[in-house]
Amino acid sequence: MQLLITAIKGGFIKALKTAFTLMKVVLPVYCCVILLKYSPLMPFLNGLFGPMMALFKLPADAAIPFITGVFTDEYGAIAAAKTFDFTAAQLTTLAMMNLMFHSIPVEAALCYKIGLPAGRFAAYRSIAAVCIGILVAWVGGIVL
Repeated sequence: MQLLITAIKGGFIKALKTAFTLMKVVLPVYCCVILLKYSPLMPFLNGLFGPMMALFKLPADAAIPFITGVFTDEYGAIAAAKTFDFTAAQLTTLAMMNLMFHSIPVEAALCYKIGLPAGRFAAYRSIAAVCIGILVAWVGGIVL
């Protein structure tokens, strides 16, 4: 019985630490995206990224969560996507692209450190994200 209580107590403490760590990423990203969404910069960004996002059957607003995911992790992209109203198909497409192409600066630095060609690694992941985005957008339009 004592072992069970110790395990529950330890798990609860680890869960709190994990939640706090995630909040350090999610809350600032969410606040920044809310400010960006209502700033005069948003129409410019929509015009800039709209044609590229249309390739994936996404609205121009989807560029913000995608770019956030490129420079942060999946949780930052989720926080950014939460501020917009996307359909299930759009969220699925955006999620699949972000799963393939996330945290590129960090992972490129790691590749460089262990001796892998970081540029080739980033190029492979970006091409894979585009292919997956087109495929999921096409399938999502049929299924979802």
